[in-house]
Amino acid sequence: MNVLIVDDDRFVVKLLKEKVDWGNLGIEHVYTAHNIRQAKNVFIKQSIHLLISDIEMPYGSGLELLAWARQEGYTIQTIFLTNFADFHYAQKAIELQSFEYYLKPIEIDKLEFSILKAIKKVKITQQSEKAIQVGQYWQQNKQKLVDHFWSSYIRNQEWLKAELEEQLLKNHLNYSIDDSFLPILLNIFPYNISFKENSPAILEIDEKLVSKLIAHLNSTFKDTTFTLESVVGLDINKEKYVLLLRNNGVHLEYPPLVPLCENLIQTLKHDLLIDTQFSIGYSTTLVKIHTAVKQLQQKSEDTIDFRNTVHYFLSYEKKTYKYGEPNLAILEKYLQNGNKQSFLNKCRQYLVQLKEKNNLNLSVLCNFRLDITQLLFTYLKKKEVLAHKLFDGNTNNLLQTQSLRSIDDMMIYITYLIDVSLHYLDFIYSQKSVVNTICDYIDEHYQENITRDSIAKIVYLSPDYIARIFKKEKGLSLVNYIIKKRVDIAKDLLIQTTLPVHIISDKVGYGNYSYFTKLFKKETNYTPYEYRRKEKASTL
Repeated sequence: MNVLIVDDDRFVVKLLKEKVDWGNLGIEHVYTAHNIRQAKNVFIKQSIHLLISDIEMPYGSGLELLAWARQEGYTIQTIFLTNFADFHYAQKAIELQSFEYYLKPIEIDKLEFSILKAIKKVKITQQSEKAIQVGQYWQQNKQKLVDHFWSSYIRNQEWLKAELEEQLLKNHLNYSIDDSFLPILLNIFPYNISFKENSPAILEIDEKLVSKLIAHLNSTFKDTTFTLESVVGLDINKEKYVLLLRNNGVHLEYPPLVPLCENLIQTLKHDLLIDTQFSIGYSTTLVKIHTAVKQLQQKSEDTIDFRNTVHYFLSYEKKTYKYGEPNLAILEKYLQNGNKQSFLNKCRQYLVQLKEKNNLNLSVLCNFRLDITQLLFTYLKKKEVLAHKLFDGNTNNLLQTQSLRSIDDMMIYITYLIDVSLHYLDFIYSQKSVVNTICDYIDEHYQENITRDSIAKIVYLSPDYIARIFKKEKGLSLVNYIIKKRVDIAKDLLIQTTLPVHIISDKVGYGNYSYFTKLFKKETNYTPYEYRRKEKASTL
């Protein structure tokens, strides 16, 4: 805390600065000035809390200095010193909210008592200002504080009653632990899916989209009998949220919430191009809401349905479902005939029937996916296709992860599997296309260590199958084709360059110079040196 002493009498200034026990009073810095101009400069440069000033001074009075300080917005306590017991001065000092009107001569002990009272008032004022600032900050950042509270409460471990009350006080939240809240889960689904490996496979859910989503939610619940307190994200992919509704003393009924969410689904689909799914929980007290949300999440994840649907759960009960596999023989027959649409229709029909009989949950859907993928992988293996390589990519990984979220997403994944499988089978049925792909690969990578296994990874076929169709198409084995390709390139380098033979050996993929020489002679009846001399002699 700082004090400014202003008096044109230098003796008075020195007396006050040296005789008053400022340190004991809690004053850190004592500044001085001998006229209004100097005093104003001190105000501008330093933080002043207490002003002790003479009233009558040349070039302006202490009353004028205080009036200026009030006009500039400085919050200070003031003690006036004067030689005149003039009521006009006293009246003016009161109007300017000065703390004391003190008549000279100065008695230090009495002045110190006045200063101590002024300091106490400064502290009270500071506390009031701080409280106002805190209140203003809370009002400006109220939603952030509310969101932070709910995010911490829902996403972390459940707080005990005492911890919860402590957090409410800490965040200045007007909640009671017995207040009633209702959670609604919101799932966002990728709307546009591309099967191309190098293109975005999912509509990007960025902060801009999330902001628009929350704006729509706030607008929807604005005119209802309850308050949307917060929207809490539940995963890093920004696909799952929980909406916390406060009942405001009115019992939350489920029927009105269902059409509200149904209308919201259509709005979000139209305005934001996203599919959604809502799961309405049950109303419970604040102290129990953490458990209610966790149970709602479990129930929602275990309830498989189509996108753009609304569910409501009055309670959570774990149910065991018995899995009965689909007719795999018919599905395999559709595969053999290349009948994609019948395959997909049969899968969809199976899932819809399970849903209608209330026999579809996450575990059943997992088993179904496993059966379908095994059916496809087994069928492709019979065709000598390396299915685990064919479906090794970002698109497959993404769609496989999403497939357990809804019937729609499972059908998207199965459609992807069938499309890729049938397309690739068409490709390998044209053996010339496969062989041409292998030849193109050899032309580009002849200098590398090429094996049947490395080629198999390129065309997703078994090494034995590749060897058979290659020899059938080209009339020579794959190994011999690679040797011939390398020797032909070595011939050109021997004739057209002056590179040493061991360098040429490296360039065509043979690190072992002796082995290269042996293969070269077997193909041409000449060593590399002999071939170079012969070809150069023939050009003379």
